[in-house]
Amino acid sequence: MQATDPQENEPPDPHKPDRLETPPLLQHAISKSIWIIAWPGMVMTLMQTINSFMDRFFVGGLGPAALAATGVGGHLMFLNMTVAMAISMGATAIVARMVGARDFDTMYHAARQSFGLSLALGAVISVLAFLFLPHALTWFNLKPDANRLAHEFITPALWGVPAMFVMFGVSGTFRGLGNTRPPMYANIVANLVHVAGAWTLIYGRYGFPKMGVAGAGAAMAASMWVGAAMLWAQQWFSEHRRAAVPELPNREWVQRIMRIGVPSSIRSLIFVTSGSVFTGLLAQTVQSTNAIAAMQIGLTAEAIAFMPGFQFAIAASALVGQCLGAKDEKRAEKSGWTASWMACGVMTAVAILFFIFADPFARIFTKDPEVIALAVSYLRINAITEPLLAFGMVLSGALQGAGDVKKPLLSTFFTQLVLRVPLTYLLAFGLNLQTNGAWIAMAISSAASGLTMIYLFSRGSWKKAKV
Repeated sequence: MQATDPQENEPPDPHKPDRLETPPLLQHAISKSIWIIAWPGMVMTLMQTINSFMDRFFVGGLGPAALAATGVGGHLMFLNMTVAMAISMGATAIVARMVGARDFDTMYHAARQSFGLSLALGAVISVLAFLFLPHALTWFNLKPDANRLAHEFITPALWGVPAMFVMFGVSGTFRGLGNTRPPMYANIVANLVHVAGAWTLIYGRYGFPKMGVAGAGAAMAASMWVGAAMLWAQQWFSEHRRAAVPELPNREWVQRIMRIGVPSSIRSLIFVTSGSVFTGLLAQTVQSTNAIAAMQIGLTAEAIAFMPGFQFAIAASALVGQCLGAKDEKRAEKSGWTASWMACGVMTAVAILFFIFADPFARIFTKDPEVIALAVSYLRINAITEPLLAFGMVLSGALQGAGDVKKPLLSTFFTQLVLRVPLTYLLAFGLNLQTNGAWIAMAISSAASGLTMIYLFSRGSWKKAKV
């Protein structure tokens, strides 16, 4: 006699998918599933890149000091993002695993706890950020005018931190579900608000006061609130409405989410710390502020390559988590490798373009000949290691989706701090290569990251990780 499901006689719940149904993403070929998750992120990335271009273009008109100031401000905003990323990564890993296992009660509980935790931490972090802002800016050793402008930019931008936490938390749930379209829609609208706000407020158009870099910060904050509101609305009016009501965080769930999220957050913090130290070292080179301005142009350009790679990493994270939840380890492993090769193809193609057209690209943002030369050097040196960077990014995402977060953390610690920082000092000052030495150190550490992650993923111990 065949066993029956005790719930089979219950009326169907439109907000609670069939537990026996195979997860939609596991019904397709792996490459198609990766593309289903990744393409909305590609569109979102394109909008973010255009937004970044326009922001740099608007701010670039204020001079190199303004570019350097917003670059430093961006580092500090990313520091706040590291905590939000912890919640997002924890939510993605747990939700994806529960989708694969068809455990929807736990899935919705994880989503609501992540939402509540995002709200609570967003409020706390924003207060702390305001309190410690003056001390944080002193590290970068900026010239007085750039330091003043950095403060003017970051102060209004910090008002958007609570909304940023909500965006990360809710996006983490959607990504765990394998549905990246709602974050795409929210980010498109948020980016449009950002560009329009920057255009209006930086130069004082349409009757608004001329705010300079403070206008760029205010536009960033406004865009975050719009994005957060739109993400929540999409969740509320979807089949996953149960996830749209935040719960008061409890200790058990905070520990469960943060057990996965904290190592991911520390990893992001290492990136920020390494970036801050790297920026501080650039400030001590002969080129000083011009070197920092060139790096911002280079990073804006490189985002075209590594941001699509990041979307493949998100796809790998969701698919690996769902496959492990469904007890399909072979498909989980193949998903990681397939996503990596797809990212490698895209990032390599873009790197080739920027190697060839580095000079005309740099001239879009500045007319300063030294900044242009330094930006061209950055793009061409770092383009060489872009393929390995793709593997490093995507395989890190795959391990995080599996819940094996310690390996990416240790790899990042080694490549970003143990390798990059001393190597930058050696090449820039020890060998007197100055800014070009710093670019070379950055490229070498990126290559090392890719090789390390290839080795760690190949070992396969991540298949036994618990969430």
